[in-house]
Amino acid sequence: MSDRGPLTGRLSGPHERAPASQLRQRRPLSADPSCRGETMPMNPWITNSFLDSCAFDPKYHPQDQAANELYQIHRTERLGILLAHSNQREVDHPNTPAWVKTRARSLIYTTSVTLTPAEKTRLNRIQTILAGNGKLENVADDARHVFEAQKYGSYFVTTDERLLKHAVVIQNECQVYILRPSKFLELVRTHVRPEPC
Repeated sequence: MSDRGPLTGRLSGPHERAPASQLRQRRPLSADPSCRGETMPMNPWITNSFLDSCAFDPKYHPQDQAANELYQIHRTERLGILLAHSNQREVDHPNTPAWVKTRARSLIYTTSVTLTPAEKTRLNRIQTILAGNGKLENVADDARHVFEAQKYGSYFVTTDERLLKHAVVIQNECQVYILRPSKFLELVRTHVRPEPC
């Protein structure tokens, strides 16, 4: 399997879904010995990155411009951006703008699969972190989005402040970075895109 993109070809039809076997498997984050064990961000060009549905249509600057630029980089330079299958309901919501639905249809979705006991434990842990003192059911969808991102990728791009405030704890627990579009765009710009084989 190529390190360039999540798939070697495109799937057809709306709401494309990639079987788990076709997604790049997440690599461990590399440790920089000069950082006393802290992890360095994975090159976003060689891993899967997931978008939250709210990252398509941020309502404020600079997130709106960053989201648009990321989508263009995805389309023109094949930056690996995906959506978790759990985002589908949000994308299909009647209040979601038509242009967001159109963009979302052009991305590849993961497929819901049966979880192993270890994966169920990790999903429950993510849900507990995100809920804090609140109700677990209120964060079930967000927990699933983050779970999919950590299972198949290294980044989850969102403007959801509830998720962003738990970013460090989630990163330490699951080795997935939760970032705003502008921060993720900075990473994309500072990492080298590998040459195709």
